[in-house]
Amino acid sequence: MQYCQLRPPLSEINYGTVENADDTLPNAEFECEQIAQLYNIPENLRLKGRSQATVINYRQLLKQVQVLHSSHHAQSRLDSPLESCLLLADGKITLGQIMSPGFRLPNLSDVFLSCCETNLGIAGVSDDILSLSTGFLCAGARSVVSTLWSVSDLATALFCIFYYQNRQAGLSRPEALRKAQIELRTLTGKTLADQYQSDLNNYLKQQLKQLDAVRLEAKAQLKQQAKNTDGYREWNAEVLRLTIIENKIKGDRDKINKVLPSLCLEAFPFAKPFYWAGFICSGLS
Repeated sequence: MQYCQLRPPLSEINYGTVENADDTLPNAEFECEQIAQLYNIPENLRLKGRSQATVINYRQLLKQVQVLHSSHHAQSRLDSPLESCLLLADGKITLGQIMSPGFRLPNLSDVFLSCCETNLGIAGVSDDILSLSTGFLCAGARSVVSTLWSVSDLATALFCIFYYQNRQAGLSRPEALRKAQIELRTLTGKTLADQYQSDLNNYLKQQLKQLDAVRLEAKAQLKQQAKNTDGYREWNAEVLRLTIIENKIKGDRDKINKVLPSLCLEAFPFAKPFYWAGFICSGLS
């Protein structure tokens, strides 16, 4: 903490996102899209899905940005804390790696670990908990927002949007987190239905439209290839890959539209502490 306090202010602040590394969290994509729009994050500083959110790209992005929003799966290992890890498209980054001398990020300001169990641990001889949040503070981040348990995908997406809106309005990190918690637990079912359900469905609709255009182009390229050639096999594999992604997005849309209506009928669907109390801010305020 003393090291964080003594470090000079950063002259430049670039934001970056890591989004849905295994293509199983549609709300994470929506969350990052909203944050990217809020801060005008360029495409080259956004790692999206299996094709981009790889271990090497993650480490490179950490050196390019001062604020990182990391939204994907993570795993806490209470039996072996140094094996706690961020799960990415082609592998993982463990706490042991983050705390090693080769993982130093002097220009990193903020990390938001929008993943499950990123500050879950057991205090040993000392009162310090060895978690992924601790690792990023040791690596050089001035502040880390993390989670105490396996958080809800949709609730976390909304919480993150509220948090960054509050930060943009000038609130400190703890103040922004506290206000986001209040906003989430007092969010009404009507607001969820009127605003976020529509926004989320529109986002998925846009994703399907863009994907359909790419798939049509891939089919056109496939038709131009002679069968049993390398070109044919490559484009056939690409069409298959895009079809799988399209079917997954449609499945995600159906799941969301199955879950959201019941939440929207509740007066305050995220009032229970499970949804909003699992977020914690460590480091500088």
